Amino acid sequence: MSGFLSGRQYVMFAIGVWACAAALADNGIDCRTASANSMETLVCRDAELMALDRALSAVYADAMMKAGNERPPVLKAEQRGWIKGRNECWKSDDQRVCVVDAYRRRIVELQARYRLVPASPPVRYVCNGNPVDEVIATFFTTDPPSLIAERGDQTSLMFLAPGPDGARYQGRNESFWERPEAVTVVWGFGMPEMPCQKADDTAVSPLRGSAWQLLAIRPAGGAREGAAVVAPGAFTLAFGAKGDALFRIDCNRGRSRWKVGASSAPSAGTIEFGPIATTRMACPPGSPDQRVMRDLSFVRAYRLEDGKLLLSLANDGDVYEWGPTAPGKGVE
Repeated sequence: MSGFLSGRQYVMFAIGVWACAAALADNGIDCRTASANSMETLVCRDAELMALDRALSAVYADAMMKAGNERPPVLKAEQRGWIKGRNECWKSDDQRVCVVDAYRRRIVELQARYRLVPASPPVRYVCNGNPVDEVIATFFTTDPPSLIAERGDQTSLMFLAPGPDGARYQGRNESFWERPEAVTVVWGFGMPEMPCQKADDTAVSPLRGSAWQLLAIRPAGGAREGAAVVAPGAFTLAFGAKGDALFRIDCNRGRSRWKVGASSAPSAGTIEFGPIATTRMACPPGSPDQRVMRDLSFVRAYRLEDGKLLLSLANDGDVYEWGPTAPGKGVE
């Protein structure tokens, strides 16, 4: 066997070396190549900053495991953008404080976004006295403590800010301030404070505590003819007693909030799901996962019929037919 690499072997070797170098660039500082007077050199000469760099590398690796099938793949690009931002700390009056803050915030951001630390169940707040205007907050045991707030199709990561009066979380252009007497939220630069209050549990409903598996997707109007049959167990839905909803959407898992409207007949009524936070795996070809994910946000009515749950989309759209399953089965 020759001791020399063939052309193809050389190309593959070079690609492997490049990939390793790229991974190192995303996942920690190589002090051997750090430029003089750079932020990398500042980190390399400081034991505490090096500890933060190692901590971020570990958290980033865990996040990469969660984001392995993320579409589009944004984590690597965002990490490179964060590195550029950290290196901009050379402009700061106190470079070390700037770098420490950059590391701590990035660690918290990854831990919260990719659910790498314990989190509270989502809490729903109704703002401006309008049930449609709601903010859903999930609190994370990070350092510093953080929350992810959702309003409509927008999200904001906020950090607990020191203060004597209640718990105040601050994001880029949003804030969440919880005091014993009130909760106020600011959403957007220059926007006024919104008075908010924690929402009551969803109305008493026969759906509470029930669990279902998707059987078929009926065409508009609910006709059985032409229904798309779904493999049992691939898509499941569990209604929590306090307004939380858990989903299995083929190869992904999701969480949301659900609420029903007042109805004279408990077996039927209006229903809506809030924004759904899901994992982002790429499911097998042919899976209707993207269709189901899209349609869940348009569910507007439910009906219990012959032991099945029928969820109807807005504007006389398709009808999702669900059969009962054991609570917790398929949504772990």
